[in-house]
Amino acid sequence: MNYVVWDIETDSAQTDWATIIEIGGILLDENFKELERFQARCRLPQDRVPSATALCINKSNVDLLTKGNLSHYEMLTQVEQKFREWSPATFLGYSSINFDDEVIRKEFFKSLRKPYLTNTEGNVRHDALNIVRAAFAIDDNILKTE
Repeated sequence: MNYVVWDIETDSAQTDWATIIEIGGILLDENFKELERFQARCRLPQDRVPSATALCINKSNVDLLTKGNLSHYEMLTQVEQKFREWSPATFLGYSSINFDDEVIRKEFFKSLRKPYLTNTEGNVRHDALNIVRAAFAIDDNILKTE
C-alpha cells in the first residue's frame, strides 16, 4: 500500500471555523520512494476574516490570500481528485488526527463531498505524532531536546 504524507495550512487554529488555504501532499510507495507531489493554494473565501496569528504561522499575507488563481471550491475539487487518484493509501500527517483530518472532513462536508475520504474506501490514516510519542515512551533518549 502506498503512503500519502500531507499537511494543510488554514486561516484559523479552530477546527470548527478553519478554512484551508493551502494543502500539500507527497505520494510514496511501500519503500518510501517518492512517486508524485501535489500542492494547491487558493484565495480565501470572501466571507472569511483570517486570524492574524494564522497568517504569521503560515507566512502568508493579504496578497497571497486574495490574488490566487484557484477558488476555495476549485482547490477542494483538485484535492479530492488527487486523493482519490492516490487511493488506496495510508494518509499520514503530523498531528493530523486532531487537526488536519478534522478540518478537511468539515471542508469536504460543507462542499457536499464525502467527508471521510482519508479513512474509507480502502484508505487508512495514521498520525506521525503518535509514532514519535511511542518511540519516546520506549526510549526517552531517542529524541534530542533542549
